Order: sequence, then C-alpha cells, then structure tokens
Amino acid sequence: MHYILMLSLSWFMMIPLSISPDLTSTPEPAFEIKEGTITNLYDAFGKDRSLTMDWGFSCITRYHGQVILFDSGSSADIFQENVNKLGINLKEVDIVVISHSHFDHLNGIDYLLRINPDVRIYFPHDVFWGPPVPFDATGQEPSVKDSLPVEMQYFNGGSTQFTIPQTGRFWNANIEYVKASKEIFPGLKLITTSSAYLGYFSCYPGKSFVPGQFEEKHDQCRNSELPELSLAMDTDKGQVVIVGCSHTGIEKIIRTTLAETANSVDLVYGGFHLLPFDRQQIVTLAQQLKNDLSVKRVAPAHCTGHLAFKILKEQFGENYLYAGLGETIAY
Repeated sequence: MHYILMLSLSWFMMIPLSISPDLTSTPEPAFEIKEGTITNLYDAFGKDRSLTMDWGFSCITRYHGQVILFDSGSSADIFQENVNKLGINLKEVDIVVISHSHFDHLNGIDYLLRINPDVRIYFPHDVFWGPPVPFDATGQEPSVKDSLPVEMQYFNGGSTQFTIPQTGRFWNANIEYVKASKEIFPGLKLITTSSAYLGYFSCYPGKSFVPGQFEEKHDQCRNSELPELSLAMDTDKGQVVIVGCSHTGIEKIIRTTLAETANSVDLVYGGFHLLPFDRQQIVTLAQQLKNDLSVKRVAPAHCTGHLAFKILKEQFGENYLYAGLGETIAY
C-alpha cells in the first residue's frame, strides 16, 4: 500500500512539469513598421493565405517617425485578426486617417479604440458621421410659433436656427473633422475632395452617367456629395499619395494634390475605384495618370478592379507595384 501511494504521488508531481509552458521559448517577433513603407492590412486579394480576405481596405505606414493607420476595413473582427497575425502593435499608431464614411473603410476603428483609445483620428467633414450640423427648424409661416403655448415651441420660443452638437459614430474618440486640405505634420498633408457622382453609387458610368451630357441631364447627382480624405507624404522623389476608394475620381485627387503641394506625384497607393469603367475608359485614365499628370508609380488595391489591375500593369510596367493583403512596399 505504501508503495502504491508513493507511486501515485510521484506521478501527480510530474503532471505540472508536463503541461507547464516552455518559458525558455522565444516569442514571435512583432512586426516592425519600417520608415518609408506601406503594408496592406485589409483587402480581398493577396498571397498570404493565413490572412483573412474581405471586401474593404486598410494600410499602415511610418512617415518621419509617425505611425499612420489609413482606413480600417469592414469588420472589426477581421481587422483584429489580420493585425494580430501580422504582429502589428496598434498602440504604436500616432495618427489615423479615415478616407470616407463607407463601412468598408472604418469599422475596424471599434477595435483600434480598445487598444489605443486616445489616438488622433482625422475624418472627412461628413454630417452623417459626427461633425456639428447647422439646422433650421423654422418651417413655413414662422409667425405661427407665437400663437402656440410656450411648451409647444422649440427651445421654449428660442431661435429655430441652431447647430446640433452630435456625438458621432465613435463616441468620445479624439476625432477632428476636416473640411479643407491641411498639413497635420511636417510634410504630411490631408487632401480633401468630394464626389458629386460616384460617392453614393447613384451615377455610375453605364447607368445614369452619360459622358458629355451629365451636367444637363443628371442634376440630381449633385445632391450626393461624398467628402473624401487622401494622404500626401512629401518625399525626395515626390508625393506619395494614399487613397481609400477614389470616389472623387483618382485623376481629380491627383490634380488636387498637385495644386495643394506644388510637387510631383511619385506613387499612388490604394483603391482607384475603377470597377464601373470599361476598358477604353480605364486605358484613357491610365494614360492620363502616366502622361498628363506624370504619376511615376502606382500600387492599386481594393476597389480598383481586375480589369484595371491588368491595364495599369500594362501601362506602368515595372512601375506597377503589387499591393495585395499583407504585402509591404517601399516608397
């Protein structure tokens, strides 16, 4: 009996040794966000099968020491999964830029704010997502107000022209809503544009859009303005421009960047939004980027589209950079 008891105790004492973690093992190194690089964190195409593909866009870069997250994808869960698999430390992020208010570019912010709640976020001045909203509730026959008891009058009879201080989509986040292009760090500029035509999907080419007749026949499209932010980084080679979806038109964003920075454009990275366009339209646009606007290199992603990937690669040759999910390119 004594022998059996001793044998049992010996076996029991060995159990912790067999299941305890190997404290001498080396953990996987964190991903180093190197100066002058851009890494795609969220997209629907790529080589790395360990990452989750989804429709949306996000990338991360380091510029003069500042770590910048540009957009954050459709799903906070997938954004979290990809970021963690890549070894990205979101606590290192200094600046966040959200290109526009579509869900496939901003929902990962919910996860980011759990990790880095005080990070500075720049967002287009889009009334649907948080900035103060001027409003006029006067209505018709303004004098009728005086015939009502005070408890039926807005603000107890006060002004009916006011500003609504809404909290926005991300309550208590450190967000600035940007109306006009501005430099936010030396050499780092936010470029503001707005889309009258493609922004809310009401005036796509081949649907309601008629080249040369748009202004006369499709005035209703003017009511679908979608503000966008792009990011321009000044380098020795020229501006590196990161775009989210280019609803404004990639050519208009580049023209605006040239005007705002008074510098050439070396690289355009991100979604060119050419899915709606046919072959000839894309060829014309690619030649315009290369020849008229003197864009040296392109790294298209997200909503650029298969046809445009092919045509841009043909047009730019070795100056076409592959920018799929998980890829890091240097600028």
